[in-house]
Amino acid sequence: MAARVDQFLVLKHRVTGRSRARVTRWLKLFEPGLTIDDRTTFVLAEQGHRGVPVAMLFAHGRAKFTVLLWIVNFMNLINLYFLSNWLPTLIHDAGYNTRTAVLVGTTLQVGGVIGTLLLGRFIERWGFIKVLATSFVIACIAVAAIGQTSHALVLLEIVVFVAGFCIVGGQPAVNAFAAVGYPTDLRATGIGWSLGIGRIGSVLGPIVAGMLIARNWSTPSLFLAAAVPALASCVLMLALGRTTARRSDWEMSSGTAAR
Repeated sequence: MAARVDQFLVLKHRVTGRSRARVTRWLKLFEPGLTIDDRTTFVLAEQGHRGVPVAMLFAHGRAKFTVLLWIVNFMNLINLYFLSNWLPTLIHDAGYNTRTAVLVGTTLQVGGVIGTLLLGRFIERWGFIKVLATSFVIACIAVAAIGQTSHALVLLEIVVFVAGFCIVGGQPAVNAFAAVGYPTDLRATGIGWSLGIGRIGSVLGPIVAGMLIARNWSTPSLFLAAAVPALASCVLMLALGRTTARRSDWEMSSGTAAR
């Protein structure tokens, strides 16, 4: 995170004090023999963007990336908020007491915390696309399995944990992917709009679930329906992988240089 902040400060020519020391340290990791003194200035191989920031999310070939990213956020937050809001109620309706239903709901969030920590490590090794696409396809299976395992508490806890690991834990990873997908001065706009569109899904998810429950959908059917957005997220991540592969300027490393 500090590296991303320093990158923004270089672009804005605001590198001083501690940030200057960090930038120097980063550069010397790549070029140990580099000479940097008080007269050295730092430049970034990016240009600032003028005009309406949100319009720039669709400029210079970014439109497909932006739209796909928005839909991924929309789909994942539909699932996240559906599970967070309705899981304890549905588990209670399946015959468990209130204490057990709350514990199952807590398991979802515990899985999300652990997923947030571990998925970051996995992404460092295998990259965003492989990890997130795999995570979402596993989430699809786990969410669908929740409705099929409500009769066996131990198995239910396991699949709920896996669903939380992949869906709740996957959301911060999607946010990080948005951060590396845009040039430095568009990152805040890109992440903000992506999450804003996703929030529409967070509102619709519980509402649609409530409507389906009112229509007397069975618990297995509800979770099978909830698995669809996770599958869609997997397919969309693969499409994003093809999109970013053609955009070398969206790589995680950026051209900071000293002169």
